[in-house]
Amino acid sequence: MAAPVSALPDGDLTLAEATAMVGHAIEEARRLGVVVSVAVCGPQGRLVAFSKMDGAGCMTARGAIGKAVASAISGEPSEIMPPPGDDLYCSVVEGEGTAAFHERGGIPLRRDGILIGAVGVYGEATLVQDLACATAGATAWRGARGSGTRPGLAFA
Repeated sequence: MAAPVSALPDGDLTLAEATAMVGHAIEEARRLGVVVSVAVCGPQGRLVAFSKMDGAGCMTARGAIGKAVASAISGEPSEIMPPPGDDLYCSVVEGEGTAAFHERGGIPLRRDGILIGAVGVYGEATLVQDLACATAGATAWRGARGSGTRPGLAFA
């Protein structure tokens, strides 16, 4: 039997990495005593992993995904707005069918300087707490490079 062929290009964000980020963001939310939704997407804003904590409102899902999309598409933290009239940005976001959410709580992720995705958090929390949870996820992912799993991880 032939070994399975991976369609994942070298350097892309893996499901294991995305799931670990979600887990660390949720751990931080528990530590802060808040409930959140967490989304991780690839560089085109396509969802890789998502989780909504028990008790988090239904709209937290859209917010988390929207913050991740905003960061992944722009390459900037989600609170930074794209320049007015940036048609490429708007068309990419509309093409994915997900609204970009420009509030604090989305962090772009880079591997060896290349944008490979973003993590976004939205919850029954303050924007500072959302960002703290997103940072916990991104920091844990960045720390994985020390384990030899995937080199060059960084977040902006």
